Amino acid sequence: MQRVNNLFDKKITARILSVLLATMLWLYVITEQNPVVYKDITLPVKLIGVETLAAKNITILDNASYNVYLKLKGNKNTLDRIDTTTLSAIADIRDQNEKGEFQIPIQISGIPAGVDVTSMSTKSIKIRFDNVISVTMPVVMNITGNPLQGMAAMTPFVNPGEVTITGAESLVNKVKTAVVDLDISSSSETIKKNVSVKVRDEEGKAVEGLDIKPKSVDVEIPIEYTKIVVIEPDVVVNPAPGYIITNISTNPKDIHIVGKKEILDNLGSIKTERIELQEAKTFVDQQVSLVLPEGVELANKSETVRLNINIEKIIEKPIEINNIVIKNLPDNLIEEYQPTKVNILVKGPESIVNTWNANDSFYVDATGLSAGLYELNLMYNKPEEVQILHIEPVTISVTLKDKGEDNSNVSRGEGSKAAY
Repeated sequence: MQRVNNLFDKKITARILSVLLATMLWLYVITEQNPVVYKDITLPVKLIGVETLAAKNITILDNASYNVYLKLKGNKNTLDRIDTTTLSAIADIRDQNEKGEFQIPIQISGIPAGVDVTSMSTKSIKIRFDNVISVTMPVVMNITGNPLQGMAAMTPFVNPGEVTITGAESLVNKVKTAVVDLDISSSSETIKKNVSVKVRDEEGKAVEGLDIKPKSVDVEIPIEYTKIVVIEPDVVVNPAPGYIITNISTNPKDIHIVGKKEILDNLGSIKTERIELQEAKTFVDQQVSLVLPEGVELANKSETVRLNINIEKIIEKPIEINNIVIKNLPDNLIEEYQPTKVNILVKGPESIVNTWNANDSFYVDATGLSAGLYELNLMYNKPEEVQILHIEPVTISVTLKDKGEDNSNVSRGEGSKAAY
């Protein structure tokens, strides 16, 4: 019996030793052939529920890509089988219902048993959401360059004339213009093109990330001949009693127009719109439109025309003349004056009367005269707007003598003056 027990004990001992040996061998293999290691992996974060935002009129502001960086711990053989196809990172935005900035949690799936995530670069991603709105805007032409010399662009035709802009509210609100750009340098005939529409902010910078419908429009720009014509004021002015119109003009006096050659050939002037004034007393300076024939436009669409009407008060003014010139005195004669003052009364526009130098304007004419005593009519040069109402006297006495006679008290020569 004792021998049986000893044999049984030996078998158990052998089995225990075998298990221990096997365990040690397994541990050796695990630690030497398949050790515990670390692995870094970068996963793209996939947004779940993006398609549900449109129904709620919400959009994501930043079209950015999101990534999360993981550090994994596990057996080498297991980690070697892990890559971006076996793991996934998602952020669920299906419950997002309002605009604003939100932290959306990241969920990692596909981690095998026995693998630990020892670190994660971020637990969530920051996403900005905004309301989706639409606005309609007219399409504006931005024309650059110049056609051939002697030609210009007329008003362009755009079809359709407006576009609908849809997108994030904060971006749509930045848009100030919907523009099509077209260079017409050296063009000599009508341009027809389909051009893409761009949206720009108040500084002229492009606003990206918006949907524009339609994305392009048809543009037609007529290129025609140019001509410079005189501007003709069409004015009916009745000044108040005691006032007078002294000048009517436009600024500029002529204008550059564009149109078909057969129309321009028959145009020499362009009238302003009709302006009617009653009881006018003051200077008029106002912008006026031009009456352009059909098919004719201004070459410079932004050019303006101003109408100027000078209206002045009529005054009467007495003037004393003390400086008279004798003109056309023959070379062989000298003259002698009888001292006489001349008084005149004039009437006319205030500014012209006050600036007229009357003392340099009166004279007598000695053309064809010989020696002798003469009563010569006073003559004068005056502004057209001035009336002479009265002259006293109307003649002056002039004695003409031969140069050989006693002339100690006379003056001589053509253009000589009598001063009083």
